[in-house]
Amino acid sequence: MTLSAEELKKIAQEYVKEDFPELADVAPTVQEEERAVSREVEAKLGLGQPKAIPAKVRVFTFKKTVKAEDGANIPIVSRITMDENGNIIKATGN
Repeated sequence: MTLSAEELKKIAQEYVKEDFPELADVAPTVQEEERAVSREVEAKLGLGQPKAIPAKVRVFTFKKTVKAEDGANIPIVSRITMDENGNIIKATGN
């Protein structure tokens, strides 16, 4: 079942709120990407049937800059990659 953009955004925000609470108040930027495995890669891997890889994914990027005790600016970034069904494919952060 394909979810709407707002539903996907809510899922990403809930994930960030749990794993990266310092980014809970940050609005994400959203980028839509298309992911696919090329025929050449399928041939090298010996895949007879194409795997069920999500065709479209959304990448939610949460960014914030905080000041350290010495006054240095430290960027905090988290990226959540999700398929159209709301499954989190990859999550990174610092």
